[in-house]
Amino acid sequence: MSRQNGSTILLTDDDKTYLDAVSELLGRAGHDVVSANSGEKALEILSGNGFDIDLALLDIRMPGMDGIETLGKISERHPTLPVIMLTGEDAIDLVVRAMKAGAKNYISKSAGGTELLAAVKTALEERQSYGSVDIDAMEFEEHGIIGRSATLKRVLADAANCARSVISVLITGETGVGKDLLARAIHEMSPRTEKNFVALDVPNIPASMFESELFGHTKGAFTGATDNKQGMVQEAHKGTLFLDEIGEFPIELQAKFLRVLDTGSVRKLGSVKSEEVDVRILSATNRDLLEAVGERKFREDLFYRLRGIEIHLPPLRERKEDIQPLATHFLKEFLERNQMEPKRLSDSGVSFLEEHSWPGNIRELRRTIEAAVILTPGETIEHDDVARVMERSGHVSTASNGNSARDYADVEEMARQTKKNELTKVLERNGWNITRAAAELDIDRSTLSKQMKNLGIKKPKL
Repeated sequence: MSRQNGSTILLTDDDKTYLDAVSELLGRAGHDVVSANSGEKALEILSGNGFDIDLALLDIRMPGMDGIETLGKISERHPTLPVIMLTGEDAIDLVVRAMKAGAKNYISKSAGGTELLAAVKTALEERQSYGSVDIDAMEFEEHGIIGRSATLKRVLADAANCARSVISVLITGETGVGKDLLARAIHEMSPRTEKNFVALDVPNIPASMFESELFGHTKGAFTGATDNKQGMVQEAHKGTLFLDEIGEFPIELQAKFLRVLDTGSVRKLGSVKSEEVDVRILSATNRDLLEAVGERKFREDLFYRLRGIEIHLPPLRERKEDIQPLATHFLKEFLERNQMEPKRLSDSGVSFLEEHSWPGNIRELRRTIEAAVILTPGETIEHDDVARVMERSGHVSTASNGNSARDYADVEEMARQTKKNELTKVLERNGWNITRAAAELDIDRSTLSKQMKNLGIKKPKL
């Protein structure tokens, strides 16, 4: 197990002056330092010369094998070793390449010793926490996160570790993988669970109202501001603020939001007084934020402030072992919600589901299962039943075509109509005698009456 103090750090740089200065700084902080003046030498040290390396600091620009190439080989041969890149210039393109290649963070050589030591401390703490939490799958199932794949278990281990701290977490992944569920689980497993979990759906806030929604406003701050209003930052005080699709955050407000995070205080629109806030930040995106940083569409400093730890939720096609338990969960949930007779998935039905690539991920799988329940006449959902559903374009890739809300309503209406037809037939068989119909259905008379009212079933007039 790695140590925070007394850790062994591999420092690689071709500048001897910088190498000596940083080695001394790290040594005073209680770390053992192994120095290398080239990428080739760093790889030689890591190849097995008896050094137990906990962290690598690696210069980007070096003669011979540069930092990017060295990083690639380290990531390939030592995938669990965290690497922090060192850069002596504002080379955002190189930084982006390094982060995509697996670097944990980067530090400018012009930064002070305090910033360097803070980055080292964070990286070591994160590595030390890996594997230290026993994952209780049932605990995550309570939050709607279902699965048994090794890939998902690693994600949940990271989430459980993050839940114990207040470090900012950036959750990445395609649309429909459940990033919002993971964010809520992290909050509810954290010491802040009794406080507010405030979710801000960034793309759905009008640009003209974004600043007011986030920071609040005072009465008269602008036309239409008839009362004082708390912003979402204030509502999340002592709790968690979840920023969904953070990549859509307005660029003109990013600096102001960063100041809130750095100072721990927020000022409402129209106010001259700042309020202290203690907020844990979770964010999620389906975009490549590093690419957005490189295109100057997202602030670099805010990106690294939000990305204390990054957790990537892989798409469903990369964890097919999770399809069967997810499908079973959605089937049971839908039947119970709509008070329908039991149904089950056959082995052939499950196999067909596992062969699909699921471009809409978990959200698409849910819609498919719900449609299959409605369209399957028998008690068992077979291969052909699933295939028929998949051919109906209205219920296949709802998450990818942007119609998930409409299609969800369609499936719910189908379930409602099916239930209405079933009850009407029973009532007709029993001459519209509610007591006898309830007995046939094996439910209370009051329950049947309530269902009739909810479904708009009325005895026909003679």
